[in-house]
Amino acid sequence: MEEQSEDWDRQYKEGRWHFLNDIKEAARYGILTAWLSQTGASRNVLDVGCGEAILYHYLKASGLQHYCGVDLSETALRKAEVNPDEAQLVQSDLESFSLNTGQTFTAIVFNEVLYFCEDPEQQLKRYAEFLEPDGVIAISMYTPAREKSGAHKSLQKVWAETDKATHWQVLDDLELNSRSKNVGWKLRLVKPVRSTG
Repeated sequence: MEEQSEDWDRQYKEGRWHFLNDIKEAARYGILTAWLSQTGASRNVLDVGCGEAILYHYLKASGLQHYCGVDLSETALRKAEVNPDEAQLVQSDLESFSLNTGQTFTAIVFNEVLYFCEDPEQQLKRYAEFLEPDGVIAISMYTPAREKSGAHKSLQKVWAETDKATHWQVLDDLELNSRSKNVGWKLRLVKPVRSTG
């Protein structure tokens, strides 16, 4: 993990991810924020792969009471400007992150991060255990141009997993295309199907 962390720190120091603050990313953040606001899930949010906690600033106007941002890069977390009374930042990779006993969230956001783990579908199931009973998971993944890329394979795994109606209820599913960036994203809002009885 340390070697990966150093690589991400270097990228943040070099400004590699500064484009995420750009207006051309605002529509994607706006959709995620609107979903959480509309479902009443913006109260207590876990943002996995939060980077500089950009989503936090969008959520502040949507009833956010507590925010937990998780990222591998210490540099990114140091750049995050959050109110420590309502936000905590945790340095961890997606696969190693664990919660304090009894801690749960109204929403979990995977914003451009599920490509970076070996079994994204298993991680979705693991993180679903961190949700409050009516909690939701919001997913955003860019659509790579090359269909044989690793990122495309991860996207297919995530969509195949969340298509399982016995495990997930899909609340919304959409594609967003930016002509000015020449990039597209797939976004999905899901809720785990809880067994009754």
